[in-house]
Amino acid sequence: MKLLILCVDRDDDLGSKAAIRGPVIGRKDVLKAGLSLILKDPSETDANAIFAGIKLYDELKDEKEVAIVTGARNVGYRSDLEIKRQVEGVLKKFRADGAIIVSDGKEDEAVLPAIESLVPVVSVHRVSVHSGEELKGMYYTLLGFFRRASETPEMAKFVFGVPALVALTYAFLGAQGWRVLAGLLGILLLIKGFNMERPAGRFAGYLKQSFINLTTSFFVYLTSLVLIIIAVVKSTGITGAGPLETAALITVKTGSLYYYGVLAALLGLAIDSLPDRKRAFGFLSIGVGFGVLFLVLRGVSSWILDPTYPLSYIVTTTVLGMVVATLVKLSSKFIK
Repeated sequence: MKLLILCVDRDDDLGSKAAIRGPVIGRKDVLKAGLSLILKDPSETDANAIFAGIKLYDELKDEKEVAIVTGARNVGYRSDLEIKRQVEGVLKKFRADGAIIVSDGKEDEAVLPAIESLVPVVSVHRVSVHSGEELKGMYYTLLGFFRRASETPEMAKFVFGVPALVALTYAFLGAQGWRVLAGLLGILLLIKGFNMERPAGRFAGYLKQSFINLTTSFFVYLTSLVLIIIAVVKSTGITGAGPLETAALITVKTGSLYYYGVLAALLGLAIDSLPDRKRAFGFLSIGVGFGVLFLVLRGVSSWILDPTYPLSYIVTTTVLGMVVATLVKLSSKFIK
């Protein structure tokens, strides 16, 4: 079988850098062209592809020939037409039964249809140039980035804290952990979207101080955290026929745990707010509001799961909840 080893230079680096026009045919002339190109630009990958073509030529035992075809600086249909024209010229001098294409990347291989229209392509040999210095530079860049992140608390939260949270959640909850992570992401986006960073920061400060001083509120916060974790774990195992039914099942089966967890957190904030009784009462009022909201949502969820559930219960709960919330709001006027 007569094989043509074809080195493709689609963007004509050989012509623009070494002033050598294609096609170049024969081992001697191809080697000379490769040496000229690499002396002009030692980093040129097309030169490596040319030397790879010569190596392949030396290894083959069949009747063979090696050649370089070049395109044009403006890569596109014009350069591909030029390569096709040059391949036709090569085939007039060496009647090949098949071709082995040697290139330094996908861009050169884009001309395969043009070449295959003239001669069958037996194989494509892509040359990858490994750069130790680039890999070493990347290593030191990443090393410096992680060092700066470890020294900067704000960066450390995102670079180390967030991946650690993701890994731990997946380790403890498995595939269901992605639902937990989606929920945490939703909470973060909610805080950011409604500009709640400052209240969230104050709450984090309360937690920190209660932990350092081991006050009564710390144990209340701890109870809140345990209740919410239990609720989250139970929620991950609940699935319904659709998203709406799943949400309704979670509300009915674990909603009370979430509410008690939130209520415990608000109670801890009320304790930390003393002796400011008005502020403490405000946190308890929020707890009452959440209670009313939870009862209404539970009623709606029960109706979604069972359409025979009396709508009058939902209406009654809503009206009584509004009355209770109003009374709590009015009573706050007498707190000094």
